[in-house]
Amino acid sequence: SADRARFTKSVSAAMATLARANAVPSRAPSARASLRSRESPRWITRPKRWSRATTNAASPSEYDDALLAAELESLVEDTRAAGGDAHTHVVAFSGGVDSSLCAYLVHAAFGGVGGSDEEKGIGAGAKKNAYAAVGVSPSLPSSQLEMARNIAQSIGIPLREVHTNEGLVPAYVANEGESCLHCKNELYATLNALALDAESGFSATSKDPVLVLMYNGTNLDDRADPTRLGLMSAAAHGVYSPLQNTPKERVRQLARVAGLPNWNLAAAPCLRSRLAFGVPALESTLKDVEAAEEAVREILRVRPEENMRVRVLSDETGGGETEETAMTVSFGEEKNSVFSKRAALELDPHHLRAVELDASLREALREALARCG
Repeated sequence: SADRARFTKSVSAAMATLARANAVPSRAPSARASLRSRESPRWITRPKRWSRATTNAASPSEYDDALLAAELESLVEDTRAAGGDAHTHVVAFSGGVDSSLCAYLVHAAFGGVGGSDEEKGIGAGAKKNAYAAVGVSPSLPSSQLEMARNIAQSIGIPLREVHTNEGLVPAYVANEGESCLHCKNELYATLNALALDAESGFSATSKDPVLVLMYNGTNLDDRADPTRLGLMSAAAHGVYSPLQNTPKERVRQLARVAGLPNWNLAAAPCLRSRLAFGVPALESTLKDVEAAEEAVREILRVRPEENMRVRVLSDETGGGETEETAMTVSFGEEKNSVFSKRAALELDPHHLRAVELDASLREALREALARCG
């Protein structure tokens, strides 16, 4: 296919560049060597002694990065081809590594990075508007909003902060298994409506209808997860996913090559995901979880690339949307005057070990969580 041909061409060019960089210049043999080769065939059996250092050889990581750079350019081309007919390009943005790489691709394709308008397939008089939009609601931690602002600035893509109202949808608040679907429905509908409204002036002076294309950072691993009901919403709203065939770990490596500062940071899903099914997604509960996680990060000095969750458990079950590798310590197994909710603290192994061995640390965490409800 044309896409495969572009990718093969990009890889070939990258490999050719590395081959030229690593080539050792040939040198004519000396007279002594020529004479020896004619008169003494025994030299053939002698081991070769290299006097010229080969420090300019590319390391495996350099070869890998060259291939990643070629793959990145191929993804930009694919994104450009997918969105070529749209006037407005909106990235559903959270500041996480997936949506950040998606924003990078959209900005590179339509936002003024790399090449002329003609090279990007943008004809004369065509208006191309590309920006990222983050949904602001109680389910988004303030620290994550600040991260989104910083990452968007790093990429160079404009960021719009859009307030969403999923908290007014009863099925979302009920948190009985379909909250993600209702949240994404609210997000995509809001982003699309705002984009169309902003482009209404352009459509009034143009014969062509305004086309808006939305993008998200869904990757290959996400598509294999049956719990991600938000994918149904994305499909219903015609959202394009440039990374849909790219595994999560590959996304991180591509983000590293792209220069994104959050390429190795821990995943940061919304606060609603901390609630066990059946625990209502009330604004007050989400704020309690946010405050509790901030306190735990400070007490344990959890770094941005390390995983940590404060999960609110239901009365009926001890579960929730925990990861397969979750290691937890529970607080408030029986609700009382100190704890109004049952909570589980999900930590990386070394942090969990520290908590298990240090009684004063456990007490500090208990007091901090109690203050947060």
